[in-house]
This record gives sequence, C-alpha cells and structure tokens, in this order.
Amino acid sequence: MWGMRLLLALLLAATLYVASLVLFPVEHITVIGNRHLKTEEILARTQLYAGEPWLWIRSDRLQGLLRDPWVAEARLEKPRIGEVRLILREREPFLPLADGNALATDGTVLPGGAPMAKGPRVEGQGPLPVQDLLALARAYPKATRLRYTPAGFWVETPQGVVFAPEAQLLVKYAHLGMPKGRVYLYSWGVSVSP
Repeated sequence: MWGMRLLLALLLAATLYVASLVLFPVEHITVIGNRHLKTEEILARTQLYAGEPWLWIRSDRLQGLLRDPWVAEARLEKPRIGEVRLILREREPFLPLADGNALATDGTVLPGGAPMAKGPRVEGQGPLPVQDLLALARAYPKATRLRYTPAGFWVETPQGVVFAPEAQLLVKYAHLGMPKGRVYLYSWGVSVSP
C-alpha cells in the first residue's frame, strides 16, 4: 500500500515538473545594476537560462555570485510568469592599489579595479592597513598619494606631504587643512619644513 502511494507521489511530482517546463518556461531574463561584471558571466555563475522551469528558480542560485568581491548585493525577482529579474549592486572602486587592484569603500579588495578607482594612489610595504587607508582618504579628499610602511603613513597633496607614525594622528590633523611643505606629526609635537 505505501509503495503504491510513494509511486503515485513520484509520478505526480514528475508530471508537475514536466508540465512546468512546458507551461511555464523562463522566457526572459533581465540583469540590472551591473557595470563591471558582464551579463553573460553573471548568467553563467547563477546558471540562469531561458527555457528553464520558471516555477523552480530560487534565490539560492545567487550564492556563487555573492562570493564575487565585486558584488555587494544581489537579489532575484520573478515579476511575471516566464520572467526573471536579477538585481545587482556592485562595489565601487575607491583607492587604487599598486598591484592593479582597488579598495572599495567598504574595504573589500576588488581585483583589477585600480583603473576605475578615483581616490589617491596607495603604495606601501607590509600588510595592507585597510581601515587606516580608508580613514586617511576620507580625511584628505584632495590627496594624490597615500603611502604606508612599518614606520608610519604619508599623505601627499599638491601643496605638500604630511607624515605620522599612526594614521589616527593624520586624521586628527586633517581638520587644519591641507599641509604646506613637509609636516611631521608625532604624539609629542609637530615639525614643519618647507
């Protein structure tokens, strides 16, 4: 008796699946919000294709896409039968790094994003101090270059260069305006040279 019920349930499920392929296929897929990633690449990562059963498309297909550092947010909508809409929000490159990558405004490293980044160029030695660099770029919007080493941080502007062993000192100094000449900040004082 239970075997017959199981067989009927499987037969019903198979019939519904085949009917969904014939009656409700995906006819149109729209990708919105992509600037850096190509539509074909997005569709391949999500495995969304025309002709698939519209009823069975779920948002778990976005997992592979969400692992991409360029993708900040993605959601899947099915506004009408046969139509699928994929809405993306890509991260914006902010600070160009010397290796050709870029830092996004949230600190994510974006591969190949340096040419699109509008912030000051970042150069340095040692581990990348992401939060410090973002704070410096925000504090000195007219900076042309940010440098870091184990000794400290340099902010270069068209008017001069300012150095401090810690980024927090530079951020505190930023409210005084752009440095003129060479300025060295320390916790015990300031040194200025032309």
